[in-house]
Amino acid sequence: MARHYLIAALLPVVLLSLLRAPAQHIPGYNYDESKIAPYTLLDPLRLSNGAPVTTAKQWTTERRPEILHLFEENVFGVTPPAALHAVAHARVVEHNDHALDGLAVREQIDLTFESAPGITPPAEALHNLRILLYLPAAAVAAHRPIPIVLGLNFTGNQSVVDDPGILPTPLWSKPKGSSTLLHELPADSTRGTATQQWQVRMLLTHGYGLATIYYGDLEADFKDAAQYSVRNLYSTPVQLAAPNAWGAVGAWAWGLSRALDSLLVDPRIDPNHIAVTGHSRLGKAADWAAAQDPRFDALLSTESGHGGQSIQRRALGETVYHLEHSFPYWFCPNYAKWVGHDSEIPADGNLLVSLMAPRPLYVASAQGDEWSDPKGEFLSALSASRVYTLLGKPALPPNAQPPAIDHPIGLDGFVAYHERTGKHDVTDFDWENYILFLDNLWGKQTPASVATATSPSPISR
Repeated sequence: MARHYLIAALLPVVLLSLLRAPAQHIPGYNYDESKIAPYTLLDPLRLSNGAPVTTAKQWTTERRPEILHLFEENVFGVTPPAALHAVAHARVVEHNDHALDGLAVREQIDLTFESAPGITPPAEALHNLRILLYLPAAAVAAHRPIPIVLGLNFTGNQSVVDDPGILPTPLWSKPKGSSTLLHELPADSTRGTATQQWQVRMLLTHGYGLATIYYGDLEADFKDAAQYSVRNLYSTPVQLAAPNAWGAVGAWAWGLSRALDSLLVDPRIDPNHIAVTGHSRLGKAADWAAAQDPRFDALLSTESGHGGQSIQRRALGETVYHLEHSFPYWFCPNYAKWVGHDSEIPADGNLLVSLMAPRPLYVASAQGDEWSDPKGEFLSALSASRVYTLLGKPALPPNAQPPAIDHPIGLDGFVAYHERTGKHDVTDFDWENYILFLDNLWGKQTPASVATATSPSPISR
């Protein structure tokens, strides 16, 4: 497929706003707490047969696998074994020891995936993703193990910070009135347009690295675009039509784990301190990646809402109907069964975030994001805290109340939550508190400064 620069420089910016910011008050949906229909909050510490979970062993061997299965069958689908054993080839395509005026070591790594034996994917199926990696130059020079935050981005690697050295990421778009998707390089003016959402320099100056990938490298975020998905490398068309077949969120989550594979063999990175993050639909992907992959050491989930960290059974704001109508490809086909039955869904947000236990969990909401139901996100964090307590980790107390706006709680434990001023977005407030949370648990990192020592050469993969 031909790749060329977009004629309209503003198209990626418009695309970002459409992808990142759902309508706050779509008519016909409930935003009144008093009008929520009666529902029963699912219990993370009760087996499906009704028996209570009272020991860490019961959680690990019985309830946790049971919850995972509920999400595989009802929400995200099953990640195929062939995908879990994917063969990938890594290649460093760019390296700079003095990026961002000497603050960072920048590296760009391509992962190329082989299709599974016996699978013949469509010719247009994606099979390559590009990781943009920043490491604090001072920490690299000092040979200190570097903690990392990993996440998918909406608008291409070149958008996360204004750095001319970033190789631009071809973006997916669909012109108005067209049924054809375009996969084109963005205009140079898109560099740094998502700086607020990523706060790269803030992370680096606090001693953390950042790794990010354009989510469209894994699957185009459009209806009727499944032929481009990496899912085709590991599933036949018949398998992709199964009731519990994985959807786009499953593919995006899988990509995070494959990027983690690469980070874990990098000797500069601390393998025990890798956090995964995501916002909105990519928060759902981060939630599901961390649930399935215990190698992620922390989850920083920003407004992943319904189908993610919020309580679908409350049906406040977005509902299963809206998700299934607008984004059916995100989920497994079985998810459609719960349209109109939000209060009966057997796999809900509090169970999803409980799968992080006993690893650090930060759930973040925004006051102006009623569509995602901030109170539901708080209730999920509170419910999951019971699992952390069972496993011997400090978390939110059972009598905790939603905190005041812009006043995080739980920063000194393993489960933190805040509801900040503002809308559906990621801000410096979110990142400041994520860093404080990680510092409290992992130990405060030595602040990075412009490195004077010579950094090691690129690693060989």
